[in-house]
Amino acid sequence: MDDKNIYNKFKMNKNKFIFDLMNSNSLKENSNNNPIINITENKNYYSIFISLNEFKKEEILLKYINNFLILNLNLRNKNNKSLKYKRLFYLKDIDICNITNKISANLIYLKVPKIVNC
Repeated sequence: MDDKNIYNKFKMNKNKFIFDLMNSNSLKENSNNNPIINITENKNYYSIFISLNEFKKEEILLKYINNFLILNLNLRNKNNKSLKYKRLFYLKDIDICNITNKISANLIYLKVPKIVNC
């Protein structure tokens, strides 16, 4: 199915669809609430810092598939609003079994060791 058929199916103009999507209130409201993630690398490990803004952690799930570390966060704010957030990192040769973390009120720190080749 080409793009034209998708927009026709919903009886909307492609340009109007994109304009409406980019100007929707839900995107504007959510844009400032997403976690801020910073990753740094040194010789032995990666450091991942996650700033939760107004949210608190409910659940963190990590998976490692085909050199991608997949981070799933389930968060909730003081108004009981929930946010599900997913981020993928391409991190080759990491030791998934020895990831450590430190969690405070609004910050999560993950230390992801590399597999060191001798």
